[in-house]
Amino acid sequence: MSPPRTFLFLTAVLLPAGGALAADPTPQQLDQFERHVRPVLVEHCYSCHSSTAKKVKGGLRVDGRQFLLDGGDNGPAVVPGKPAESKLIEAVRYANTDLQMPPKGKLPDAAIRALEQWVKDGAAWPAEAAKAAKADAFDLAKRKADHWAWAPLSPPLRIGEGAGGWGRQVDSFLRAKLTAKGLTPAPPADKLTLLRRVTFALTGLPPTPAEIAAFQKDDSPQAFEKVVDRLLASPAFGERWGRHWLDLVRYAESRGHEFEPDIPNAYQYRDYVVRALNADVPYNRFVLEHLAGDVLPDPRLGKDGANESAIGPGFWHLGEEVHSPVDIRQDQADRFDNRIDVATKAFLGLTVSCARCHDHKFDAISTKDYYALFGLLEAATYRQVRIDGWKPNREVAAELAKLRAERLGLLERQAVSLRKPAGTRHPLPTSAKVVIDYANLKPGEWLPDDVTFGPGPVKAESVRVAGDQVAVEPVAAAVFDSFWANLKLAPHTATDYGPLGKLPRAGFTIRTPSFVLEKKKLHYLVRGGGMAYAAVAQHAVLGGPLHQSLVLPFKNADEYRWVSHDVSGYVGQRLHAELTADPRTPFAVAAVLQSDDPPPAVPFDQPKPQRVEEASGPLAELAAKEKELSAKVVWESRLALSMWDGPAVDSPVFVRGNPRTPGPVAPHRSLEALAGPDRIKHDGGSGRLELAKQWVDPKQNPLIARVAVNRVWHHLFGRGLVPSTDNFGVLGEASTHPELLDFLANQFVADGWSVKRLIRALVLTDAYRMSSAGTPAADDADPTNALLHKFRVKRLEGEAIRDAMLSVSGRLDRTGGGPSVHIHLTPF
Repeated sequence: MSPPRTFLFLTAVLLPAGGALAADPTPQQLDQFERHVRPVLVEHCYSCHSSTAKKVKGGLRVDGRQFLLDGGDNGPAVVPGKPAESKLIEAVRYANTDLQMPPKGKLPDAAIRALEQWVKDGAAWPAEAAKAAKADAFDLAKRKADHWAWAPLSPPLRIGEGAGGWGRQVDSFLRAKLTAKGLTPAPPADKLTLLRRVTFALTGLPPTPAEIAAFQKDDSPQAFEKVVDRLLASPAFGERWGRHWLDLVRYAESRGHEFEPDIPNAYQYRDYVVRALNADVPYNRFVLEHLAGDVLPDPRLGKDGANESAIGPGFWHLGEEVHSPVDIRQDQADRFDNRIDVATKAFLGLTVSCARCHDHKFDAISTKDYYALFGLLEAATYRQVRIDGWKPNREVAAELAKLRAERLGLLERQAVSLRKPAGTRHPLPTSAKVVIDYANLKPGEWLPDDVTFGPGPVKAESVRVAGDQVAVEPVAAAVFDSFWANLKLAPHTATDYGPLGKLPRAGFTIRTPSFVLEKKKLHYLVRGGGMAYAAVAQHAVLGGPLHQSLVLPFKNADEYRWVSHDVSGYVGQRLHAELTADPRTPFAVAAVLQSDDPPPAVPFDQPKPQRVEEASGPLAELAAKEKELSAKVVWESRLALSMWDGPAVDSPVFVRGNPRTPGPVAPHRSLEALAGPDRIKHDGGSGRLELAKQWVDPKQNPLIARVAVNRVWHHLFGRGLVPSTDNFGVLGEASTHPELLDFLANQFVADGWSVKRLIRALVLTDAYRMSSAGTPAADDADPTNALLHKFRVKRLEGEAIRDAMLSVSGRLDRTGGGPSVHIHLTPF
C-alpha cells in the first residue's frame, strides 16, 4: 500500500535529501553526541587527528564538525545523512583494506553503531565557535561564575500588585515582557475550551457531559477554582502526573534486552509515584526518598503501614541492562552511566554523563564529579525490600532482643554442666585475606536486609539455643533468628528466588561490604544451610536466574564449616557477597575470607549441644512472652524494588571512560560546583543520604527548585521557561523569563514544596486561561510564542488519546494500582 500523500509531503518538507538535518540540532542529538560520539573520537582519534597531535596525519582533523566536512587528503570525512558515503564510517567499518581506522584495531561494535547513527542523523555538533572560550580549558570556578544556572536563587522579587494570590505575580512578570515588546496578551479562552484544557492537563481525561454542563451553568467568580480543586483531588491526578515522572525516570517493567524477564514488583514503584503525587508529598521529600529512601531514619509510612520511602530508590534499577554481559565491569560502567544520567537530568537538569570520559566540554562539571557519584552508587546494591510491617516488626525485634538476652543469661547460669571451650584458634593461611569477621566489625558493616538477623552479631562465648539444646559457642556470628522463619509473601508478589526451592531471599539475607577480589576463592564460615551469591560489579538478573558461576548453595550442617566458592574468573573486580539463610535450618555466618589456598581449619573448638529443662520457671515465662510477640508481627509482606546500602566506596576515575584503565581516586561527594571539593562526611553507609540532603537544600543547590518548577511549567504551558528541561547547562536553551523562574522557585520552596499548590496557582493565572488564537501582528513580533502572548496549542499524548477514547465509550477501567496486565508473548 502506498503511503498517504500527506505523509510524503511532510517527509519532503521536513527532511532534505539524505536525511541531513534541516535545522539546528536538537538537545537530544547533542546529548547523544556528547555521550556516545565525542568520547570515541577523543579516545581513538585525537592522538593523530586533532590540534593536540604532534603532526596531523592525512591532513584530517576530527575535533570539529567543519574539519570533518572539509576532510583531509582523501576528501570529506563525513557527509551528513549519508553514512555509506562518509569516509569516517568506511574507515571504522574496516570494509576497505586500504582505509582502516584506528590502525591498532577495530572499534567495538557499539562505538561503530554510534558513529553510523550520528552521521545518519546529520552529524550534530555543538556550536563550539560561539562557546570556544568555555571549551578551551576546564576552569571550574570561571565556568560556574559565567553561567546563570549555578547562581543562587535571586532574592524573592515581586512586581505589580499582589492581590489575588501569588499566581497574579506570574501574570505581572509575563505582562512586563509583553509590554516591553509592545504586545498585549490574547483574550480569555471560552469556558468549554478552558475546561477541556485543564481537565486533560490535570487528569489526562476529557471532561464528562455532566462536568461540562455544571461548569457552563456556574457563573460565580469561583467557578474555575472549584473545577481546579476537584481535579487536583481526583485519583486521576496522580496517574496523569505520575506518567510524566515515570517517563522521566525511564520506567519500564523489563530491562529492554532480548528474552528478558520482567523486573519483579516494578509496579510497586509506579504505584508509589501515583500515591505520592495524590498525597502531595513535598517535592524535597520525594527527591530525598528517591535518592536514599532505603536508609532514611524516619521513613514515611502509608495508610496501611507500608514503608513508602523504601520504594523510592527503585528508580535506580529501571534502566536498560544486559542479563548476561560478556564484560561485567564494562556492563556495570554502562549501567551506572545510565543511572547518573537519569538522576542528574531529572533532579539537577544537568548532563553530568558528558563527563564520563573527560571533563565536561562546557559546564562546570569535572570527570571527578562523575566518578564521585559513581562511587556513591558502587557502595549500594539491588534488593527486594519487605515494605509491610516496617514499624511493628522493628518494635518486636527490639523487644525480642531484650528477651533473648535475658533468656541466654538464665540458660548460661542454668547450664552448669557446660564447659566453655578453650577457644583455640588455628592460624589462617598466609594467602588469606579477611573480607568480614563478625567478631571485629567496623562501623557500617552490619548489613542484614531486614530485622531477621537482629541488631548485631551474636557475640563470642554466648549460648546457642536450638530447641531445648544449648551450647556455649566461642564465635561471634551473624545468626538468623528462627523466630522469623515463617515470614511470607503477599499475593501477587514476585521475588528473586535462589536455588533454595520456593524460599525467598528478601528478609533472609545478609551482605558483606564491597571489596576488591584479589584471590581466586571465597571461603564462607557457615552453619546450617543456605546459599551465597558473589555479586560481582553488583550484577543481578532482576527477575531471572542468578548468574550460576556466582551462586553457591550449601546444605544444612549442625556445626560451623568452611564452604568454598571458586570465583577465579573475576580477580581484580569489585564485589560483595550475599548470604541467604535457609530458615528451616539454624543458619549463621561467622566470617568470609578470600584466599588462593584451600580453606583453613575451623578456627575454634565446637562443643556438642546439651539438653536443658525449659518446661517451667523463668525460661518458660520468657518463651511465653516470645509467643505473645508473634501476634504483633506482620508476617505477610509485599516486596518492592529498592537499594541496599553498604560502607562507602571511593571509585577511581576511568581514564577516557575505560574501566580497565583506572586513574586517580575520586572521593565520593556531590558536584564540586554545588558543594565544594570535600568528601561527604558521614558515619558509615554509602553517603547517598548525605548527598540527598545536600541536593534538596536550596541554599546549596539552586537547581533543584528551578528544575522542578520548570518541568511543571513545561507540562502546563507546552514549553518550559527553560525550553531544554533536562539541560540547564551552557548547551541548553536560556530561560525566556529568568526572573519569573526564580520567583517560582522561591515561592515553591516557601510554599512547602507543594506540587499541587504550584499547579493550582499556575492554572489560575490569566496566562493559563488565554485563548490560543493570537493576532497576526503579535505572531509576527513573537513568532515562536516565547513570550506567551497566547496560549500554546498542545498535542495530546498517546496515553491521553487512548484513555479519552475508552472513557467516552464507557470502557475505561479506572481501577488503580496493582500488577500490570501481562502482554501476550508468542511461544518463541
